[in-house]
Amino acid sequence: MVIQPPTFGQVLVLLAWVALITGLMLAGGILLLRWAALRIAAGVSKAAEDRLTAVVHGGIRGVPMPRGARDPATLAAELARIDRLARVMDRLVPLPIVGGIGLDALLGLIPGVGDGISFAISSFIVLRAAWLGATPELISRLIAIQATDLLLGAIPVVGDLFDVVYKADIRSAQLLRAMASDDGGNRQFKI
Repeated sequence: MVIQPPTFGQVLVLLAWVALITGLMLAGGILLLRWAALRIAAGVSKAAEDRLTAVVHGGIRGVPMPRGARDPATLAAELARIDRLARVMDRLVPLPIVGGIGLDALLGLIPGVGDGISFAISSFIVLRAAWLGATPELISRLIAIQATDLLLGAIPVVGDLFDVVYKADIRSAQLLRAMASDDGGNRQFKI
């Protein structure tokens, strides 16, 4: 019995199957790495945020806060401005798998000063929240989110990946929007 070599068509089918299986394994690996990175970032950031919130809140307790925006149009305009800034900082360039890369991650690539510049820009969200009349508890949480982003983002290489995954400004904007919708007409955020 003589074994015939495979035909060109059979080789192409085999290569297509190999490429498909390799692609699926690669996609699965990327998704698994993304899931692991998100879990690690969420755990580390939650612990850091909780500790920083407690420390910051202890320092600003008793500090008088402004009453906030008086009319719904001003509140809506400020929240829209905060949403735009958060989108530019965290999702300027939409990407599959990671959701997008923003100015925060790009500035983080500049050694030494990039994360500081990003922190300064992101501080606008905390300042506007205070101007809108957010409670000290909410201000403490927002400061903790930004400080976590600054501290963990400053770690070389790992910090750049953390900046891509963490999305501090989007988290802050979502928290502000959620607190504004639970406002009940008091123009005072609750936490």
